[in-house]
Amino acid sequence: MPAALTEGCDPFLSKRTVHLLWTQWQAGLLQRLNEEVKGTPNATESVVETVMNTARDREKILMFNYASLALNTSFFLSSLVPHAAQSVQAYPQPSTHMGAVPTFYGKTLATAIADQFGSLPQLKLAVSSAAMGMVSSGWIWLVKDDHGRLGIVPTYGASTVLVHQRRQCGPSDLVTTVQDGQTSSDAATPATTPASNESTSATTPAQELRASAPNRFDSLSRSSAAGAIGHHLYPLFCISMFEHAWLGDYGFWGKERYLTHFWDCLHWERVERLWGDDRA
Repeated sequence: MPAALTEGCDPFLSKRTVHLLWTQWQAGLLQRLNEEVKGTPNATESVVETVMNTARDREKILMFNYASLALNTSFFLSSLVPHAAQSVQAYPQPSTHMGAVPTFYGKTLATAIADQFGSLPQLKLAVSSAAMGMVSSGWIWLVKDDHGRLGIVPTYGASTVLVHQRRQCGPSDLVTTVQDGQTSSDAATPATTPASNESTSATTPAQELRASAPNRFDSLSRSSAAGAIGHHLYPLFCISMFEHAWLGDYGFWGKERYLTHFWDCLHWERVERLWGDDRA
């Protein structure tokens, strides 16, 4: 467990929830991972290596799931620090002294946020939009690509941004199916019959819903969709959208408050270091 979280992460997560995430959830994942890799070539690998080496092997899906969930959970908790332990000015501000804070492609993180999202409140709005749109468990990531562009990427279940084939996410108007490589767009593509060569274009209920009730955050989510940034992504922070992370402290309908309090405890100094790290 990160030393800063031994007494919880006030006001975001209680001590009970932090210990639940680390001593039960995380410990259980690692125990099951050790059982899966025992006696296999993966037994000597690090968790990161196991994620990378099993992502494309369907016969090792449990190894991947346990390793990826453990890695994501560790990254999430390492991105937090109690609000009282933060510096007075936790969020890095744009600086004319470029050497004073980490930079990437000549920009500070604060400048990149301002350039791409307009402001920190707009970034928070875009993150909340992506998170509130998730109806299943997963993760919301702020990432950078090789060219210093920022993006907000949701992944589902045990998926990760570290391996392209296992992100299980797509542009904001696509919904991935259970089978890798197929999306709901396959069903929406007009079907051509061999006999008539005529296309049928029946409108699905989901298409009607999107047409009649557009998302008011649509422009924000599309501006940072996975398709707008490069294929090589480097995570800066992630938020767990598993119910066990927020249900105990916020209740069934407390997801929005959970997201609001997340920003009170985000470890901006760590995020900024990852932004400036060429090897992130």
